[in-house]
Amino acid sequence: MAMYEQIDVDDRELEAQGYAPAMPRRFSLLSLFSLGFALTATWNGFGSAIGASLAQSSSSGTIWTLVIAALMNFVVSLGMAELVSAFPNSGAQYYWSYKVASPEWAPFASYMSACISTCGWWLGLASVCNFVAATILAILQICVKEYTLRPSHQWFCYVAIIWLAALLNIYATRFLPALNKYLLYFSVSTLLITILVILVCAAPNYQSSVWVFTDTTSFNRSYDKSFLFVLCLLNNTYGFMGTDAGAHMAEEIPSPSINAPKVMIYPVIIGLVTTWPFAVACMYVITDIERVVNPPSGISLVEIYLQATESEFTTILLLAAFAICLFGCAAANITGSSRQIWAASRDNCYPLSTWLAQVHPKHKMPMNAACLTAIFATLYGLIFLRSSTAFASMVSANIVFMMTSYVIPQGIAVWRGRSSVLPRRHFHLGRWGSFVNITSCVWVCFLNIVACFPIIRPVTAANMNWVSVVIFITTAYMVLAWYLWQRHVFTGPRLNTRFIQNSRSRAASLPHKHSPCGLIDQPSNETIDKDAKVD
Repeated sequence: MAMYEQIDVDDRELEAQGYAPAMPRRFSLLSLFSLGFALTATWNGFGSAIGASLAQSSSSGTIWTLVIAALMNFVVSLGMAELVSAFPNSGAQYYWSYKVASPEWAPFASYMSACISTCGWWLGLASVCNFVAATILAILQICVKEYTLRPSHQWFCYVAIIWLAALLNIYATRFLPALNKYLLYFSVSTLLITILVILVCAAPNYQSSVWVFTDTTSFNRSYDKSFLFVLCLLNNTYGFMGTDAGAHMAEEIPSPSINAPKVMIYPVIIGLVTTWPFAVACMYVITDIERVVNPPSGISLVEIYLQATESEFTTILLLAAFAICLFGCAAANITGSSRQIWAASRDNCYPLSTWLAQVHPKHKMPMNAACLTAIFATLYGLIFLRSSTAFASMVSANIVFMMTSYVIPQGIAVWRGRSSVLPRRHFHLGRWGSFVNITSCVWVCFLNIVACFPIIRPVTAANMNWVSVVIFITTAYMVLAWYLWQRHVFTGPRLNTRFIQNSRSRAASLPHKHSPCGLIDQPSNETIDKDAKVD
């Protein structure tokens, strides 16, 4: 009975934000955490980028930058966790930016946050599905020696994976909480088995601990070791993308202001705890670093597994399990991105908003938004048929767009004064709030600059880093679309500020307790100074 009463309170607060509850709160804390774990898929993301990391900063750079990337993403996620506790809404960055910005700039800030976040989600889906397709075809190459891989084969496989993930989201929506929990168990089991298998099979022919933890030999002669270490850090940041998933599911979980922050913080911690042993194990079993950096199959992880096990059959099994985990990441990506697009479309943020804001009456999910996500990823994949280098830039572009969307509302909140724009909330960073928000903004600006540097010099059309081109064209289109038409139709969310403020006062009566990250969930006396539109 208490749970249903809480859901009723959550729905009434959602109505005060100007929205009618459109989807059931089918996710529990565990199932939503499982979704967050599946989406970040840190050990899978690390495995997909391990070759580039080794080429840039060898073994020590690969494993130590993983720790730094986790720490900095934890800081960024802390800032987002506080915002979702203050404003639990599936629009997440889009909604937060509107709430903390000044009245005259709120619509533009909200619109840009929504567009940047959407691009990040879409590019993330493309990168994950591309690696799943590459892994499947690598398995085929091992099984069929005479098989010749062609770009068109990878594109068709890539498209099939995208639409399989989309159909799973549409027709198995009510089973997603259970499926994500099973995927959590499968992923952790696969990780533990993989570590055990490669270490046992490789024994006693391990690399020395000195090489594993201290070697910095680089195969990239374009920069000095310090900058290559930074490039390696950028690669390992990829494995921590998607921590905002919990925020986008805020309208499908009870007590989102309490539970959503946990789901945004825990995956980063668990991601590091699970991935670092995997990274160290991979370093120990490498016998030929040059073949790992330049693998015949094009996937470094395939070569690591082959060198460790000396068995094609075992390698195939490990790769198949790895691909299943990554497919779960693709499915979780569509789950999160569809909610983000749907939430912003309710307020007419995008073109075709009326169509995108529809929730399927039977499946109770934003089917049109999910289909649009799949369509974009499908079309973006056509680039691969002409230039695999340009297509590969999506990983860095995904980091730039996602991380930028994470810090836009944090930067605005600090600029305007946290005490004047943030209401009472269950998860409160207290005196650490400004430090967390400022550090997040500085860190993301640094990453964005690094992401645009060419990986190899001298720069040619074949090795050019296309990230800056992708960012410029996409951002220019966003701004142009705003000034030509979207600013005339989008004015922001509809809000009942007084009701929301009253609901926040419940936090004041809660006993002080430790938050998920060890800080104090101490409510503040802060109030909102901006009177938004009242519904």
